[in-house]
Amino acid sequence: MPTNARSSRRWMLALGVVGILAAGTCYVAVQFVKRMDWDDALDVWGVHGVGGALGTILVGVFAVKSVNPAGADGLLAGNAAFLGKQVAATGITVVYALVVTWVILKVINMVDPIRVPDEVEQKGLDSELHGETAYMLD
Repeated sequence: MPTNARSSRRWMLALGVVGILAAGTCYVAVQFVKRMDWDDALDVWGVHGVGGALGTILVGVFAVKSVNPAGADGLLAGNAAFLGKQVAATGITVVYALVVTWVILKVINMVDPIRVPDEVEQKGLDSELHGETAYMLD
């Protein structure tokens, strides 16, 4: 069997593993958000936040210099240190994003409240804020 065929099969298997891990992890994260009753209407945290963090960490597992000579080999190529760097970079990025988002929301909230009152949310934002009814849900 030529090396290319072995290599291709190995990468197909790796991509399958990444896909299964990403789908499962993002699904669990979205369900967690729903159970916690967090306000994440578009599942941004569960899909993009958690999925992006997972993908960044998995680069540290699957990276090989044969794909990117300017990069580094990952864990499966014998370089556990690169995985550690990816995990650290992901952690730093998460903390940075949380802090900056919190500061931005606090500043905006001083000028214009982020949340509408509960009674406005119950009646519907379309009718209360825009004077229109977008959906007739009775």
